[in-house]
Amino acid sequence: MHDPQAAAEAAAHPVPIMSPAPEVETEEEAAQREAEHEQRMAEYKAEQERKEEERKAEFERQQKEYEAEQARRDKQRKARVATLERIVEQAPASFSPAQLRVFLRLLIRLDYSFLEEIANHFANGDENSQQSDDEIVLAALDGTADEKLTGLALRLVLSDHVGIPHESEPDFLAEAEQAFAPKNPKVVKAKTDCSNKPKPTAAKVTSKKETTRKKAA
Repeated sequence: MHDPQAAAEAAAHPVPIMSPAPEVETEEEAAQREAEHEQRMAEYKAEQERKEEERKAEFERQQKEYEAEQARRDKQRKARVATLERIVEQAPASFSPAQLRVFLRLLIRLDYSFLEEIANHFANGDENSQQSDDEIVLAALDGTADEKLTGLALRLVLSDHVGIPHESEPDFLAEAEQAFAPKNPKVVKAKTDCSNKPKPTAAKVTSKKETTRKKAA
C-alpha cells in the first residue's frame, strides 16, 4: 500500500550513499571515505528511529484521545436514552398547551425513517423479525393502555432525537425534558443554630439537713 507521507519523508531525507571512489585513491583515503559513510548511516538511522518514536507516541496520544471521546459520547448517549425513558414514563394523561407545542415541534421535525428506531425498541433488538417496522409499531399501539398513549406518542417523536446533536442543531430531547420531565432541583436543608435553643434550667435540690430542720420546727 502506497503511503504518501512515507514517500515524501523518504524523498526529503534519502538514505546516505557512499561517495564514489576517485580514479586514484590510497588505502587511507578509501578507509576514511568508508568511515564517513558509516558515520552518516549511523546518524541517519538514529534520526529515523527518533522520528519513528515520535510517530508512535503521537499515534498513541491520538488513540487515547479517540478512545476517551468515544467513551464520553457513549456515556452521553446512555444518559440521553435514560432521559427518553424518563420522559415516556412521566408522560401526562393529556398535554398542556406548552407541552402540546413542544410535541408538535417534534412532530414537524420527524424524519421519514423515524419508525426504524421505535420498531427496534419494541422488537427488543431482534433483527430476524419478519414484521415490518410499521407492523411492529402498530402492534405496540394495539397493546398500549389508554393511560400510556401519550407516552407512546412521545416515544414516536423523540426516538429520532436520542442521538447527540451537532453543535449547530437544536437539542429537541433537552427541550422535551424541560417540558415533560424536568429534573427537580436539589433542596439544601439549612443548618439549625443549636445556640438559639433554650438551655434546660437545673432543678433546685433541697439538702437533707434543711428538710430535717423544717420538720423539727
